[in-house]
Amino acid sequence: MAWLSGCFFLSEHSSSLWAEKNKEDISISLSLEEKVLFVRQLYTNVFPATFVFKFSNQRKVVSGIVKEIGKEFISIKSDTGFLRLKWEDILDIQIEGEELHES
Repeated sequence: MAWLSGCFFLSEHSSSLWAEKNKEDISISLSLEEKVLFVRQLYTNVFPATFVFKFSNQRKVVSGIVKEIGKEFISIKSDTGFLRLKWEDILDIQIEGEELHES
């Protein structure tokens, strides 16, 4: 019986470590000015991009096209529908296929 409780403890500890690591990963790598400039370029050129954003203290990722730019949020059209992201929740932005063009 002690072995089972040990497995439970390890499993619980691993989950706790994963949750803690996930919390630490929530950091903004772009300034507000960089986000606005980048999003405006994506919107103007209708480029698809991948957005990393924070939602309920976790990192989430969505790929899509910027459809609307507001003072406090942007709207992204993805394969699954529309998503509204607050500027302060956007952590990072990557142009789709960017890795393919690196030298």
